[in-house]
Amino acid sequence: MREVLHLTAADARRVPWKNGRGVTEELALAPEGAAFERGDFDWRVSKAAVDADGAFSSFPGFERILLVTGGAGLALDHGADAQRARLRPLEPHRFSGDWVTHAALVRGPVSDFNVVFRRELVEASVEVLRLGRRRALATADAHDVFAHVLAGACRARVTGEEEAFELASGDSLWIREARAHDELEFAGSASDCVVLLVRLSPAGA
Repeated sequence: MREVLHLTAADARRVPWKNGRGVTEELALAPEGAAFERGDFDWRVSKAAVDADGAFSSFPGFERILLVTGGAGLALDHGADAQRARLRPLEPHRFSGDWVTHAALVRGPVSDFNVVFRRELVEASVEVLRLGRRRALATADAHDVFAHVLAGACRARVTGEEEAFELASGDSLWIREARAHDELEFAGSASDCVVLLVRLSPAGA
């Protein structure tokens, strides 16, 4: 059954990185009852601050989508597995969690947004909605839809929900078991409003 959850910044769970070099704010994780620490999760959405060069945590069997949300950017070295990647702000970059990856700060500390998903079970995408004070209509087209307000504030309407959701910066809207015809309408209420829209579906669906 579909469920729509309005999450605030206070709902995020602080979790140490696998390699112990920092702390992640875990925004959402599935399935219910799974835990990052046990490694029995199918996908996770999180954000973190990176204030020094260093190696990324290893996630064998998972894919990752990472985008810089604050700061000048990151340079990722994937070794022999792929070409070096320069991550500019708000440009999603997908790579394998199996790869040995090292990050270098471009010009000082950055913040990032990270989606990790088990490749045999889940397919994911991240869309950046630079709303400002405009409106945008998006279709669900996924089993789970997760919208995170990166900056500014907005009003969100979801098909079948009587009331609109007032989302502040740092808030998220999680639609569990979204229906194929579900639509989301976002109306930005600040000139700097940016929403990150994550769609997650069973692999091969």
